[in-house]
Amino acid sequence: MTRACEMCAGPPAPGHRYCEACGRDLRGEDGMAWRSSTAPPGPCPACGGEELSAEGYCEHCGRRRGVGQDHVELALGALAAVTDKGQRKRHNEDAVAIGRIGGEVSVAVVCDGVSSSDRADEAAHAGVDTAVAALLSALDTGRPAAEATAAAGQAAAAAVAGLGDPRNEGASPSCTYVSAVVAGGEVVVGWVGDSRAYWLADRPADSQRLTTDDSLAAQLAAAGELPAGDGDARPADPRLSALARWLGADATDTEPRVVSFQPTGPGRVLLCSDGLSRYLSDPAELAVTAPGAPMETARALNQLSLDAGGVDNIAIVIIPVPPREGP
Repeated sequence: MTRACEMCAGPPAPGHRYCEACGRDLRGEDGMAWRSSTAPPGPCPACGGEELSAEGYCEHCGRRRGVGQDHVELALGALAAVTDKGQRKRHNEDAVAIGRIGGEVSVAVVCDGVSSSDRADEAAHAGVDTAVAALLSALDTGRPAAEATAAAGQAAAAAVAGLGDPRNEGASPSCTYVSAVVAGGEVVVGWVGDSRAYWLADRPADSQRLTTDDSLAAQLAAAGELPAGDGDARPADPRLSALARWLGADATDTEPRVVSFQPTGPGRVLLCSDGLSRYLSDPAELAVTAPGAPMETARALNQLSLDAGGVDNIAIVIIPVPPREGP
């Protein structure tokens, strides 16, 4: 049965499955829903001006309106996400999105805008919004989680690449990417770059990292030219943190790497940008640092990053396994 849209309050036409105003699934708890940190449309945050140029600059004061928000907390059922601009950055160029189908399928995406690229916040938000919609759509039609993960990563890569200006090779908004699907007791993760996924077991010793950074340090560690642990922690030499893969018009390898994981007990999936992992990267330490409900965990890890210096934007998503209801 269709009902008024919970997202925008738009009345559905009789028999319609989706809201004609915002596209939200109208099947309620049994249906599909997602939320992201993309800023809603509105006036210029600096002067209140209503007129924006096609490039997103205020026609009154000239300030560019960011696509993201300085601090956002998202909750959807038991899923929780927090993103914050940190202590040193002027804008938040990280993005998060969470979604679910009924109470059995949970998805999440984190993208970290590459700060050296043009309009990095646009890249990150295009990535999460495109990917979460593609994931849910593919899963809703019965595609296996691994196939849906690969397809969503490819869709995000195309969306981010489409932001580039073919007349200006230097104008290539870019971001990293990581997604997770939790369904049927299985966790499927896909990624490009150095945003990470972790399994945080209720028994901390069973926790593990599910992704490997696409960075120079990780490549050298895999080749035996650096100690193995140096590929996990943030290297002392900043040059070793250079990305080997990313999403953007200038990227050459955007096929997401996909892994499946079968938990043997309860726990949580953590997705995060390097705004967190630069300060705390050990899986067992992450598991014991912030116990509690998903939103409590996300807030605590965000605060840990801020207290440790907050030199970068922060993005954190927590997905409980098995799924739990309630905020």
